[in-house]
Amino acid sequence: MAVRERERSGYAPSVRPRSARQDGQRRYTPGYLVDLSDTQTAYFSDPGRSAQRRTLLRPSRGRRLRLINVSVHQTSPDNLHFCEVYFGVGASIADAPEKAVGYARVPNLGEGGTRAWGRGAGPAGGKNEPLSIRWTKPPTTSHKFIVEYTEER
Repeated sequence: MAVRERERSGYAPSVRPRSARQDGQRRYTPGYLVDLSDTQTAYFSDPGRSAQRRTLLRPSRGRRLRLINVSVHQTSPDNLHFCEVYFGVGASIADAPEKAVGYARVPNLGEGGTRAWGRGAGPAGGKNEPLSIRWTKPPTTSHKFIVEYTEER
């Protein structure tokens, strides 16, 4: 921008809306999201009865998941449970602590969850890396998961 334009008394800088930005800016900005409609919500039911790792959610090919919120609901009495939530295919959070999202504490007949993050500020997995869960002790009832996330390049 020329110095003369900045010195004009009537000059007012403006920001172009996202729809008018060049593709180059979209391509080279890490984690660029087009608009709020990129936020997705997925619902899962886990029958439980196992302490083995399970894949909860996979990103589209060549993309990575960025979490906004993960909540777990216990729909019938089964005592207190802890659920490990992490990225990757390791057997537990202890295998790769740097990929941990957190432990969801699920109270008896209640809702547990990880913390909620602002858009674009939550933990992100690697490209093509799934979101995994593992119960620390096998539950005897099913649990419902609600995952809010975005997919990034």
